[in-house]
Amino acid sequence: MTLTRDEAAARSAEVSHVRYAVSLDLTAGDREFATSTVVRFRARTGNRPVFLDFAGDVESVECNGRELEPDAHEGARVRLAVRPGENTVRVHGSAPYSSTGEGLHRFRDPLDGNVYLHTKFEPFAAHHVFACFDQPDVKASVELTVTAEDDWVVVANTDPVTSGPVWRFAHTPPLPPYLVAFAAGPFRRVGSNHRGLPLALYARGSLFEDLTADAPEIFEVVGRGLDHFGRLFALPYPFAKYDHVFAPEYAFGGMEHPGCVTLNERFLFSHRVTEDKRRRRAEVLLHEMAHMWFGDHVTLRWWDDLWLNEAFAELISVVAQPAVTRFGEGWTAYAHHALPVARHADRLPTSHAIRVDTPDTEAARVNFGPIVYKRGAAVLYDLAGRLGWETFYAGVRKYLRTHAWGNATLEDFVAALRSGSDEDVDRWVAEWLLRPGVNTVEVLHDRVRQLPDPDVPPRHLPLRIAAFDELDGRLLPRHDAHVRLTPRRYEADLGEFGSPDLVVPNADAGCHVKVRLDPRSRVAALRSLSTVEDARVRAVVWGALWDDVLDARLPARSYASAVLTHGPRETDGVLETLLERAVTAVQAYGASESTLAHRVRERLAGAVLGSDRQLVLARALVSAVADHGLLSEIVCGRSPWAELEVDRDLRWRALFRLAATGGDIDGLLGIARDADPGDSGRRNALQAEAARPTPAAKEQAWTRLSGDGLSLAEKKAVMAGFRQPGQEAVLTPYADRYLRALESMADARPEFALAFARGLYPRFTDAEEHVLAATGDLLESESLSDGVRKVVQEERAELLVLRAARARDAAELPAADGKRAALRP
Repeated sequence: MTLTRDEAAARSAEVSHVRYAVSLDLTAGDREFATSTVVRFRARTGNRPVFLDFAGDVESVECNGRELEPDAHEGARVRLAVRPGENTVRVHGSAPYSSTGEGLHRFRDPLDGNVYLHTKFEPFAAHHVFACFDQPDVKASVELTVTAEDDWVVVANTDPVTSGPVWRFAHTPPLPPYLVAFAAGPFRRVGSNHRGLPLALYARGSLFEDLTADAPEIFEVVGRGLDHFGRLFALPYPFAKYDHVFAPEYAFGGMEHPGCVTLNERFLFSHRVTEDKRRRRAEVLLHEMAHMWFGDHVTLRWWDDLWLNEAFAELISVVAQPAVTRFGEGWTAYAHHALPVARHADRLPTSHAIRVDTPDTEAARVNFGPIVYKRGAAVLYDLAGRLGWETFYAGVRKYLRTHAWGNATLEDFVAALRSGSDEDVDRWVAEWLLRPGVNTVEVLHDRVRQLPDPDVPPRHLPLRIAAFDELDGRLLPRHDAHVRLTPRRYEADLGEFGSPDLVVPNADAGCHVKVRLDPRSRVAALRSLSTVEDARVRAVVWGALWDDVLDARLPARSYASAVLTHGPRETDGVLETLLERAVTAVQAYGASESTLAHRVRERLAGAVLGSDRQLVLARALVSAVADHGLLSEIVCGRSPWAELEVDRDLRWRALFRLAATGGDIDGLLGIARDADPGDSGRRNALQAEAARPTPAAKEQAWTRLSGDGLSLAEKKAVMAGFRQPGQEAVLTPYADRYLRALESMADARPEFALAFARGLYPRFTDAEEHVLAATGDLLESESLSDGVRKVVQEERAELLVLRAARARDAAELPAADGKRAALRP
């Protein structure tokens, strides 16, 4: 059952001054827990319908001292008979543990048998654990009591008043239900302190060695981040403690619960990682920290304004990096790994405005994506540049002061920004937040213009244009200019540039647009991009080239060749992103795998021993090579490269590639599992088994997905292995089975249905025309939920992108023999 925006608005108009006393007993068994909630609140009139959300089994409901009849609980709602003024409701019942990552997730560590629990409620799952008004604008103080096993630790938003086996926690400041959180189990702890604020990190016992190794770096980022954000927002961290819990099988990257941030265990490093991976972890830590002010202290009123939380946190986590971390400025890396994803999301048929109309909680669930996060961050970066960063931050400070501990909307945010600037903020909002799509900018015949698009009206675009001359194989700066394009003046003359070899619009990645290089510039970039000194300009060009691949304007082989030729100029983190796209190009869009692998080998041979560059290139080679002997040696732990140890990550990469290319993994699977016997090893083994190109392996995977024996995280691992390029013959029979399964998923948990629709869409099949027609018919039917419909629309569009890119690449093949052309430098 969903909650509509209108229902939420009516309820928040009637109830106020809410307080919860929640008692949970986690010792009742493996399948369910006991839950009791006392809800105290004021009703404004007492004559409007009021209900609590609760998805468990109700044993009793008492409202103002009177026990309600059993029919008061229907579906996931408890209907109340309230009176004006103070009301007290008591709900006693039980609820099941979750295996999908939502609600109260239960996990058993296969290494030691210990059980760990954690909550994840956003956007609408708190009522799976306790009775509440499950909407963001009904904030409440929560007093939590948890009965747990004797040897367990319970971590929550506030400090415990009494501990184990009955844990009672201090009441929280006003929080929406989705931010209430706790984790329970025999967690190990590493503590610290920053200027009197208690800090702690928690992880399960089998990961304690990794936790202690990473703790100093994490605490350094947290401490410097708290100082920086306190100064930036002119407001100290507003909560009493700052803990992080690494939660097994966590469904998100992280979640900003105040005082009890939960993080995916992939950010606790159990194998060697590059410096860029550490930078990205710092980015996640800063993202969740920014939410403490922007999202927790001041909270969105309804999910229409999800962007208010996420776009801001995303932006701040990137631009804060030079002040907080050792990694320097973050926007160039963001332009590489995030902005192309945002632009691609806008080319899909499900493109939507950043502030997206959200009629109910089901719609809210599917709005978490690159448009809200990444495009949202990009347009806020643009806005800050227009206003001036200090003016932007002054508006943010005013917003935080005005709405402290309350809820706010787009209009509230805009009002705070509007008061301190001459910029037309309302016009900016109309163009960038309320309108879908991305504008394309191109330079042609000495003019820069935003291309006409019937689906994307022109916007006001402030652009930096950079021009370069090619001299002795180097691209040297010739001229820079700043131009403003408008809906009326949608092009501008660049006659002063003369005739440069490379012209790059939006050269500083300051405006969120798609850049289309003119033919002469594209040729110059493919030939000499690595000679451009400005790393931000190179990021924009790399993004334009990848956009061209996805738009079937550039052969995949040309992109892959450019990566091998010019990618080594970039940082190791950027090179890794480029190589991942090059591998996608060769495996999905049609270029030559063997040639790519050969050139990666050459680069790898020249890499500094023991360096991140060596590791990045080794990973790329393992992902692209079809040398079963080499892959088998790596799985067995024998490194073919001096100073590069084969860790568990590289073993699994090699085993997965060996499986996907038809190698014999039966004897090697046990070797890899022995080296990684925990839950991550189990998920990797499931993925590798599903990747084998045999009918028996695919049938086994399909059966595992339809059963109840695996958690959602494990089923996602199976899905990740199932669909592989080059396996069209063995995958084609599953196209119709996929369609039939989707039609029968009305009662499936939405988390599984969305993952299934995304991960198993028949993208690699010999029956593409049939798949496109059949999914087109399915989209016109009434059998899909809105969320699944959105996913199928996107996956169908991705198949069309793949077909067009393959056709463009195939056009480069020699006509005489149809063989693939070698990658050209």
